[in-house]
Amino acid sequence: MNATAIAPPRTFDAGTATMQRVLASLRRSVDDEAVMYDDLESVLGPYARLCDAQTVEITARLHGALSNLLPAARKRHGLHPAVVRAEELRERVQPPDPDDARASLRRLALATLDVLDLLGHEPVPLC
Repeated sequence: MNATAIAPPRTFDAGTATMQRVLASLRRSVDDEAVMYDDLESVLGPYARLCDAQTVEITARLHGALSNLLPAARKRHGLHPAVVRAEELRERVQPPDPDDARASLRRLALATLDVLDLLGHEPVPLC
């Protein structure tokens, strides 16, 4: 006879401090996602006119977002072309010329959108 072991029930701390930490993490995750979509709109939207400082800031944030998105995308979709392209763009150094930097940022934003589309409605790990 083959008996299946049943794991004993686990207990979790449901105290105020734990709940505050959980809520703070959820807020950060939602805030991070909102900032990412705002950044994508700033780069790709109809009124996209970024100064040099904004280009540097948004590039750094999208690099961070991709660093969190790509492991999930690679795990779920392997060497999908959108994943490979995003990884290549994330690894590139930002060009020193402002026009080239903005063009590079647009490519990075498009690659981020491709990865988000690939992940679909799956939970997005941003933190």
